[in-house]
Amino acid sequence: MIAAVAGIGVLVQQSRAGADAALGKGPLVVPSGAVGYGDAVGDGGAAIPYGASQAAKVTLTVYEDFRCPYCLRAEATFENTYKAYAQAGKIKVQYHLVDLLDRNLGGTGSIRAGNAGACAQDAGKFEAYHDLLYANQPEETNDAYGSNAALIGLAAQVPGLDTDTFRSCVARGTHGSWVRRNYDALNALLKGSVSTPYYAINGTQFKMTMQPAAYQQEAFKAALDSALATAG
Repeated sequence: MIAAVAGIGVLVQQSRAGADAALGKGPLVVPSGAVGYGDAVGDGGAAIPYGASQAAKVTLTVYEDFRCPYCLRAEATFENTYKAYAQAGKIKVQYHLVDLLDRNLGGTGSIRAGNAGACAQDAGKFEAYHDLLYANQPEETNDAYGSNAALIGLAAQVPGLDTDTFRSCVARGTHGSWVRRNYDALNALLKGSVSTPYYAINGTQFKMTMQPAAYQQEAFKAALDSALATAG
């Protein structure tokens, strides 16, 4: 009996490993309402849009990983500024979710969280879930987002998101290939030296620094204002 139980445990581990290996290798399924094919920095395309007007002349392109602590720092520093501009219709934001930390540290938290974010986009709940994932971000060495149950549990905090459709999308890894494709696009753009977050304003990269947040916020706002002035 002990041998049988041990055998079952091995089979479960092998099945889980096989499922993890297959994650992100299915057909490309872009999130609902995705925009940007042929209009994105790099060859990412199919971005999740945000803002009052996708006709805005200035585009903020964001490549991010929900498992990445520097992405969280960037959001804390720049989010209020860019969301205010986007909500006013001055700029449009295009998000590309990537699986960088999975590739660097192992695990599946990046791709699963990215997939779940895309599933939330399908439900029209991306921004609320996006912010919730960052608010609950585990330590980068803790692959807590590698659990679909954890991601679904967080979704319960977003009214109307925790549905059978969302759960199925998360469980199936429906948008996993889209997350991997985003990474490949960023890898090509940065010529193999990938880091996140990656912000670009009308194609020009805006880099975080170690300077105080207030200074960086002013620099970011100035870069957006400059792009707006140039765009007319």
